[in-house]
Amino acid sequence: MPALTTIERVRLLGEEFEAIPDVRLEMYIEDASLEVSSLGIHEAHHERLTRYLAAHLAILSTEPKQAVVREKVDVIERQYSDPNKNLGILGTKYGQEYQRILEDLAELEKEPKKHLNLMVI
Repeated sequence: MPALTTIERVRLLGEEFEAIPDVRLEMYIEDASLEVSSLGIHEAHHERLTRYLAAHLAILSTEPKQAVVREKVDVIERQYSDPNKNLGILGTKYGQEYQRILEDLAELEKEPKKHLNLMVI
């Protein structure tokens, strides 16, 4: 099965992808392509979903185990994420965008289609 997006398109999402080797990005794209192809949604949305899912997978592999989730300036305070807490698809901004797109597509499918019924007498 051909990949549904390209390394170049994933790299356009942010500078954080520049340090990731092409072979690793290609692997994430292949994984994302398989996942998106199995969703049963219109092909017009496949590239964008694949791009964001591949970006999510790539970022998960490069992020530190603990990320700062909250900082306070006055009376300095820093809160870290729990490294044992699995946020899944919502763990990165790219995964969040992937999820948002899927939810928007699901909403579009729920809306009743408007029909124009004409009767000629």
